[in-house]
Amino acid sequence: MNNLPCDVVVVGAGIAGWAAALRAVEQGVEVLIIDKSLGGLGEGNSLKTSGSYRAGGKDARSNPVELYRQVMKERTAFPSLAKAWAENCPRSVDWLKSLGIEMVDISTGTIALEPYTSISLAPVYKKDVGTNILKKLKNEFMKHGGKYAAGVEAARLKASREGVSGLMAQKDGQTLNIESKTTILATGGFSANKEMLVRYIGKHADECKLRGSASDTGDGLRMALEIGAKAVNLNYFYGHLISLKALTDDRFWPYPRLDSLVAEGILVDRSGNRFVDEGRGDVAVTNEVAKSDDVLGASLIFDEEAWSGAKGENRTSLPRTPPPNPWLAENEGFFFKATSPEKLAKQLGIDALGLARTLERFNVACEAGSFETGITRTGKARALKPPYYGLKVVPGITFTMGGALINGRAEVLNLDEKPIRGLYAAGDAIGGLMGGFNGGYTGGLTQAVVTGMLAGDNAADLVKRT
Repeated sequence: MNNLPCDVVVVGAGIAGWAAALRAVEQGVEVLIIDKSLGGLGEGNSLKTSGSYRAGGKDARSNPVELYRQVMKERTAFPSLAKAWAENCPRSVDWLKSLGIEMVDISTGTIALEPYTSISLAPVYKKDVGTNILKKLKNEFMKHGGKYAAGVEAARLKASREGVSGLMAQKDGQTLNIESKTTILATGGFSANKEMLVRYIGKHADECKLRGSASDTGDGLRMALEIGAKAVNLNYFYGHLISLKALTDDRFWPYPRLDSLVAEGILVDRSGNRFVDEGRGDVAVTNEVAKSDDVLGASLIFDEEAWSGAKGENRTSLPRTPPPNPWLAENEGFFFKATSPEKLAKQLGIDALGLARTLERFNVACEAGSFETGITRTGKARALKPPYYGLKVVPGITFTMGGALINGRAEVLNLDEKPIRGLYAAGDAIGGLMGGFNGGYTGGLTQAVVTGMLAGDNAADLVKRT
């Protein structure tokens, strides 16, 4: 068995992991970052990021008081973590800029990181954004004398009453004993672990489309739970409804997103009945479908006005992923059009009378401005007019929102919500910031960078103090 001593070991080489490792090594402590992949930049969700640096729907440079209030609206965030995240969002922008990471304002309240890229097809994403960010973080880390080991898979944490003193890992069939004064879990969520999806999200959630990395198998959550960590918000994830064709055709994931069509239309089951409040937003609706008994049975119904509005932004200066219109129609993405509900239902393979009845009731409720009976509708809804459009959809899971609960110092907490000495977590491995009835999405990159900064700073501080 090989021994690898260090001051700080970071598990996971995504944006959160590299941010944590860099912040720690900048303070003069010895840092080792490991990743189970053989790649030089890991294989996590970071490689597929669009670069949108959002903070709960607000500009990450906003007043921390505003950011805190925004993230606490769902009433699921842990107050000390939410406060630390809000206070450090603006600082994280300055830190990223100091590393040479490019940023542009692409719209009000939205910063894009490393925006100058191209589009990859099958699957569709902005292919250079995450790579550029990771390379710059890694290069700075290596300049400071940090060490990186690829192909090393963490197996279990070494824990005692005094806290965590490193971990046991595997590489090429050999056992590694990594002795460290502090450990940072930045392993991503459990979106690629079907057993965990069924256990925590819904009994048929394993039928959802994985919209993110296949390497996010819940390793950090598993190891943290084994030593008595508290986990929260495990039943929530960030994702979007996508065409059902994504299950068999990689061109349909992770884009196009259907946010505007969900907001303008209705979602029905195989019986043609509405079963969810579409006005809560696409992330919340996607969570509800994933929790249902028929994950593959949903159809999105909308009209000409909604379809015309789904052409995306008129922006040509930067590459953009394809909008629903005309992508879905041109690529035969289980997309249908008909002059009547009955004809549309036949094409979708759902109950014709049920859909006709649902549309009639929905339109009456819209005209009356009241959804007092049946499924409610948040916000203002409008009646749908023929011709009608239909799209068979499936939930696409990008990353899970729950994980090991951390406080404002990024310390992992035990079941009594007390810090487990020497153990920190960052990025999608954490719980306590995102999740809630209405989606609770704050922003994947801001969570990764800010919690990575907090974990690296405080892990290094503990090393120097002891």
